[in-house]
Amino acid sequence: MTMTIQKQLEDISGLKLKLKINDNRSTMLSVKWEPDYAKVSLHRIFLSAPKNVMDALACYLKRQDKIIAPTVKAFIEDRLQNLDYSQQVDQSKLYSQGNVYNLQQIYNDLNREYFNNALNLYITWFGKPNRRGRSRVTFGLYHDSLKLIKVNRLLDSPSFPDYLVAYVVYHEMVHHVCRPYYDANGQHHIHTKEFKEREEQFHYFELANEWIKKNKENFFFW
Repeated sequence: MTMTIQKQLEDISGLKLKLKINDNRSTMLSVKWEPDYAKVSLHRIFLSAPKNVMDALACYLKRQDKIIAPTVKAFIEDRLQNLDYSQQVDQSKLYSQGNVYNLQQIYNDLNREYFNNALNLYITWFGKPNRRGRSRVTFGLYHDSLKLIKVNRLLDSPSFPDYLVAYVVYHEMVHHVCRPYYDANGQHHIHTKEFKEREEQFHYFELANEWIKKNKENFFFW
């Protein structure tokens, strides 16, 4: 299969390639141009890529396009939604019980109330419990391929109201339901209209955002 896709790309681009098919979570496409060939690493999702995607990829390889075409970006984004590396998560390293808040309990309550218990995600704290001079932080992250929500341990404090912590968890859960996409112009849409509408269904949405606005000079959110 690798030789088939390599020949296909070589025929379209006119370049000699050294192709590697990977199955990692971070690098879907990387290219290093050498004088006589190009070293290309592609995620296995490209093994089933349609012709228009391969044509656009070939244009990038032969440097007709300076940036990766929207067609390729959209293909990657679409296929990423079907990748599941959650079996690689080491559950022994997940910590949901904090000193103040239990993330698993918050997640379970939200899953029942807003998602009919349909979500099957992991959740854990990350980072250190204090800022140590940092002026900007990220409160929450969602790793789609791992099905993993990570919440900054900074929030495990009475200084942060419970509705705000719940809002951060809910926000990341909505990321799983309302997926990002690339439009025809190559623009990446993360917080889509659907996402915002779903987010506003959170009962304490306005209260949480009011808290964020009052503290926005000290923190960076998402």
